[in-house]
Amino acid sequence: MRESILELFEPCVIERLGDAYNRNDRYKKAIEDETILFTQLQKSLTDEQLKMVMEYNNAVSKTLGICEKLAYRQGMRDFAAILYLDN
Repeated sequence: MRESILELFEPCVIERLGDAYNRNDRYKKAIEDETILFTQLQKSLTDEQLKMVMEYNNAVSKTLGICEKLAYRQGMRDFAAILYLDN
């Protein structure tokens, strides 16, 4: 499967993933927990410490986003391979 085909599907999949996340109670609870913990950090860290934590969080989030995209693409490749083998 060519990379360009996967890239064509990405915007639709990202939107569908967002919808799935927003319908999931466990996800919503995790976001609430994150918000509570972040509020605690804001109250207890200096501005400089908070900036470092935010930069670290941004780096981790970026890495997780890359992993999510790679997992999706590999899943699409695997699905295409299964369909090909099934025919």
